[in-house]
Amino acid sequence: MCSSDLKAEAVRQAEFDRFAARLADLTPAQREVVEALTHGIVNKLLHEPSVRLREDAGSPRGERYASTVRDLFDLA
Repeated sequence: MCSSDLKAEAVRQAEFDRFAARLADLTPAQREVVEALTHGIVNKLLHEPSVRLREDAGSPRGERYASTVRDLFDLA
C-alpha cells in the first residue's frame, strides 16, 4: 500500500469516526455496509492514479507524476 492509499484510508476512517454519533443506530450489518461502501469509494478513486504511477515508474513521466502526487496529497 502506498502512502497516498494510507492517507486516504486515514481520512476515510476519520470521517467515519466523525459521523459515529449519527451512525450509532445502525445495526452491525448496516455499519459493515457503510464501511464497505466508503472503502469502495476510496479504492475506486485511487485505482487509476495508482496504476498509472506503477506503469510509469522509473521514467521521467513517472517521476513527474510521483512528485505531483506528493505535492497534492502533502506526502513526505
